[in-house]
Amino acid sequence: MTTLPEVGLVRSDELPEVLAAVDYDHAPYAGGTELVPAMGLGLRRPAAIVDLKRVEALKRIDVDAEAGAVTIGAAVTHRRLSDHPAARAHLPTLAAAASRVGNARVRSTGTVGGNLCFAEPRSDLGCVLLALGATAEVRSGLGVRTLGIDELIVGAFETSLEPDEILTTVTLPFERPGMSYWKLQSHERPTLGVALVVTEDRWEITVGAATERPTRIALAAGDTAGLDAFVDGLELSDDMTGPPDYKRSVLRTHLERTLGAAR
Repeated sequence: MTTLPEVGLVRSDELPEVLAAVDYDHAPYAGGTELVPAMGLGLRRPAAIVDLKRVEALKRIDVDAEAGAVTIGAAVTHRRLSDHPAARAHLPTLAAAASRVGNARVRSTGTVGGNLCFAEPRSDLGCVLLALGATAEVRSGLGVRTLGIDELIVGAFETSLEPDEILTTVTLPFERPGMSYWKLQSHERPTLGVALVVTEDRWEITVGAATERPTRIALAAGDTAGLDAFVDGLELSDDMTGPPDYKRSVLRTHLERTLGAAR
């Protein structure tokens, strides 16, 4: 059994106080489904953890009907996202993906912000959020930045966050017709994830889980040459879930069947 190192704890109900506490040695914490295993393996050794769960602003899901957008707090759990009426109504593909993340424990405690900020490649939400055109609000005691998901996640387990910044919210437009998310999964994490937005004249394809970070392309509908070039050019992972050639074959078959049916 792994024994976790002794760490301090910082708690506050106020966002400014939380922001003032976060730095390289004071790690933000909400669900802990990524942080705790990393600490157990010695990959993170913070002097203290900064609890975000009491900050109400980070646990909200708000709908702006006029703008056609939903804002999700970073400390919203996967289960709350999947069950929330607004998410189910306006972001059905995201809500469905959240309902199948990990296992029941992970869904009940893991959060949207934690999922994104650890940038685990074998993840569902990053792929779907990139496909939806989501933007992330990032704050520190010095100010606010707005980043696209492809600007936030820059590599495997790597984000563009500064040590004193936290992800506070994710904002995304209402889901468009023609969107879907499919994944290949044999254990708790996906081997391959594919988000599609298919219209009469456009194919938007986002691939995750088998890549270091979610990767998106937009093609004219029917551009099979462009589709082949995209699939062939992807750098896919070689791990215990399968070699790159296997994942490429599965991806190609799924896209050909799905897009062929759409045509």
